[in-house]
Amino acid sequence: MKLSVFRSKVKVGSLDLSANEPFYGFTYDSAYLDSPSALPLSISLPLALPRYPGTAAQPFFEGLLPEGAARDAIARRLGVSSRSSVKLLRALGRDCAGDISIIDEDEDPRHCLDPSSGSDSTMYIPLDGGIQKIAENPFLEIPRLQEDMRLSLAGGQGKIALYHHHAKSIAQGWYVPLSGLPTTHIIKPGLLEAHYPHITLNEFLCLRAASACGMRAVEVDLLFPETPVIIIRRYDRLTSDMEVNGLKTVQRVHQEDCCQACGVKSSLKYEHDGGPGFKLIRELLAKYARQPYEDITNLVKWGIFNYLIGNCDAHSKNLSLLHSMDGAVSLAPIYDLASTTIYDGRFGSKLSRNMGMRIGAHENIDRVNTEDFGIFARDVHVRLQQVVSLGKELIGILPHALDSAALAAENAGFSAARDVARRIMDDCEQRVRILMP
Repeated sequence: MKLSVFRSKVKVGSLDLSANEPFYGFTYDSAYLDSPSALPLSISLPLALPRYPGTAAQPFFEGLLPEGAARDAIARRLGVSSRSSVKLLRALGRDCAGDISIIDEDEDPRHCLDPSSGSDSTMYIPLDGGIQKIAENPFLEIPRLQEDMRLSLAGGQGKIALYHHHAKSIAQGWYVPLSGLPTTHIIKPGLLEAHYPHITLNEFLCLRAASACGMRAVEVDLLFPETPVIIIRRYDRLTSDMEVNGLKTVQRVHQEDCCQACGVKSSLKYEHDGGPGFKLIRELLAKYARQPYEDITNLVKWGIFNYLIGNCDAHSKNLSLLHSMDGAVSLAPIYDLASTTIYDGRFGSKLSRNMGMRIGAHENIDRVNTEDFGIFARDVHVRLQQVVSLGKELIGILPHALDSAALAAENAGFSAARDVARRIMDDCEQRVRILMP
């Protein structure tokens, strides 16, 4: 079994499965290596002629696949074992995060990699029932669409990527891309609302608040108060001015999350399991980022912001790197933000208060103290005074930022928005006293 790996329209290399290997090995194509524009797929997979064995290739390529319940659902739909990363990658690899497409070696790549190469008007077809149908029946619709689209989205939550017509309202103009053609937005329905009330609204508020606090976060919209969905514009897709059959073409942009960049499997994404922490990610940015000072500062702000809002599920797969065509690396926009500490058993089911990435010596968010921020400052090679200054800046803006986000959600029909924003801010107050004694 052999698969071809493409970046946009260019073949980069091949995946093959050898006896007794748990995963595909990867070999860069010699013609690609000879090209002056050749760039590595991952920081963890530098350009080199020898074959990378399955153990070395697995963190990057398996990191393209869904996790947890989302993985189980699509595996059932495909009739394969959810434990078989090999079969899932073969089935879902046509449209992955970044500019990666993976197809069978004997397949013609033109249809799925170059939508301008044909005149078939059904390459993007209107979404039957619109996204409200997904919102109302996500457990059926998402696996069905994933199977039809051969699409892979990393992460543990059920979600689907679709194409949105640039001239339509966010509630309309949705298309299903066939054969792995590029998408523009990610749709995340509220699958966990029964256990964690308003979790979709919670994510919207935190992402909008992060933007209002001057952080670079993904663009988000919120629809359908009764069956909520959050809609995220993909930062790894760029819409061009060229049109095919009345729809603008989409260019893929290469990216990888910090687990992939560090060569760590997704199953180890939490620091207590061996995943990257602030110190290792800071070293990654210092070595590879085009503007390391700016990106390290944004990493510090991300850490402080997650601490303040009580996001204990912030881990190394929630941070990604964008790769430009000249090989430069930069920290991608922030995504997957939500306050988990408000779910304390009195408001919804209780979530763990252990953080995905430690601050200082402590993993439990309630045990973090002033001294831990001194350790944190040393880990990221930033003066403690600057950490405190960035924290003070965020604390000063956050209440207004959450109010502004709540107003936008209320205008979309989400009547609970101010209550959820208040819960987040009230829960934040105790941590403000630690950061700013």
